[in-house]
Amino acid sequence: MRGKHDIETANIESIADKYDLPHMGNDIVLMPSLRSLSAVMEARRLSLCLFIGVCTSGVVKLMVNDRSRVAVSNNAMVITEESVVNDLHFSDDFDGMGIFLSYKLLQDVLRDVHNMSDLFLLTHNYPVFELKNDETQEMCKYFSTIKNRIEMPVHRHRREVIRLLLLTMIYDLAEAIDRTVQSSVKDERQSRSERIFVEFIQRVRTHFTEHRKVQWYAEQMNITPKYLSEVISNASRRSPNEWIDKFVTAEMRNQLRHTDKPISEISDEMHFTSQSFFGKYFKENVGVSPTEYRNGIEPQR
Repeated sequence: MRGKHDIETANIESIADKYDLPHMGNDIVLMPSLRSLSAVMEARRLSLCLFIGVCTSGVVKLMVNDRSRVAVSNNAMVITEESVVNDLHFSDDFDGMGIFLSYKLLQDVLRDVHNMSDLFLLTHNYPVFELKNDETQEMCKYFSTIKNRIEMPVHRHRREVIRLLLLTMIYDLAEAIDRTVQSSVKDERQSRSERIFVEFIQRVRTHFTEHRKVQWYAEQMNITPKYLSEVISNASRRSPNEWIDKFVTAEMRNQLRHTDKPISEISDEMHFTSQSFFGKYFKENVGVSPTEYRNGIEPQR
């Protein structure tokens, strides 16, 4: 069995350098045909980037984090950072479009949108979900327009235009993600562990600025912390604490990079007991101090 250290990573820079695909610096790689997906993604772990794809025809079977997934026409795929993709099998008529976005660009795109980036954390357990026919068509239009903007002659406002296109696209995609999550809650065929996972993520998404203890969430859900930890770890291969940290650090990053609030004010708003504890928490989870991050220093990962 492959160890984690044996899995090749895929990031914007490596994909742009290796494959002849439209790209914008180290922020975007556009995939005009998902037929290229096997070469780009097979047995690779995404690093510091997010993949969004839309299937327009045929079928693809793939493994995402050791779980079998199937995507068909009018399905979207969202594959998040650190996910491992392998064992892809396409039908002869399979196709679609996709895009890789750096998390740095994603944070910039969502800089004025509270908690939108957290929405992508929900797709960890729902990497493939259904779109309505008109949603698929709109997504493909976004991809095509972004591709045209990437390939056009130098335009001094190109990055901002693409940022706004991505923001609009993500708003539309968010509708489908929310619809999928809400549907899963109502699905009677869903296992108890799946329902617990969805409820936990929804509660964290609502309360993470005030509550960062697993015990608090377990009490709200009337189960023991040990059982909650077992269910979440088995369902997502991440512990409850890791999920809480993901939501908290995503909000910290957004506040530090995209607002001019004093660090002390951000610390108070997120209910940390002191600014020093806020700084320690951030550095432990991100790798640099809040001040360094605000000044543009990126963590070495």
